Amino acid sequence: MNLNKTLFTALALTGLLSGMPARAELQLRGNGSMVYDTATNLTWLADAGLGGLRTQADAAQWAEALSFGGVSDWRLPTVAPVNGLALQLEYSEDGSTDIGLNNAGANTELGHLYYTSLGNTVAGLAQTGAFIGLVDPGNPFGPVFWSGTATETGWALSFFMGMGAQEALATDTLGQAWAVRVGDVAAVPEPGSVVLMLAGLLAIAARRRSR
Repeated sequence: MNLNKTLFTALALTGLLSGMPARAELQLRGNGSMVYDTATNLTWLADAGLGGLRTQADAAQWAEALSFGGVSDWRLPTVAPVNGLALQLEYSEDGSTDIGLNNAGANTELGHLYYTSLGNTVAGLAQTGAFIGLVDPGNPFGPVFWSGTATETGWALSFFMGMGAQEALATDTLGQAWAVRVGDVAAVPEPGSVVLMLAGLLAIAARRRSR
C-alpha cells in the first residue's frame, strides 16, 4: 500500500469519525442526530424543532415519553436558581437573577448552551453549531423553548433563542419542545481512539513500505 495513500485515508477517517461541530465541547453523536456537550455532560437532540409547538405540560410529556438514540431518559431542559437557593424572578441583564439576559451559568441548561457552549451574545443568535431548528425566520426573538422548571402555578421558565432571553411564560402558551438528557450516548470514537487508529494505520503502511 502506498504510504501517501494510507496517510490520506487515515486523515479522512479521522475527520469523518471525530464528528465535531465548530466548538470542541460540542460533539456529534448518533450520525449527527444528537449533540453531546462535554462541558455540561448533556446530550441534546440535534433537531431542536423535532418536538414541535406545545403547551408546557404537553412538551414535558412528549420529552419524557421520547425514545431516541437507544435511550429513553429524555426530558425538558431545566433551570436551577442562580443563587443556589430560590428562583429570582426579577429582570436583570447581567445574569444575576433567573429572568432576563446573560443567564449563562451551568444552572440554566438552555442559557449555558446559548451563551457558553455555542458562544452567542445578547446581540442575537449568530452561532448554531450542528443544531437545526434554532432559528425562526419569522420571529427574530424566537423560537421560544420550554424548560421543565415552574416558577409558580400556571407559569414556567422559557428561553427566547433569537435573543438569549430567559423569561417566565404562562404554561398554556405554545412553545417549542426540545429534549435533553444527562450523559453521553458515545456513538463515535473519542479523539484518543481516533489518534490510536491513525497511528496504527501509519505503522502498517511504514512496515509494508520497508518490505
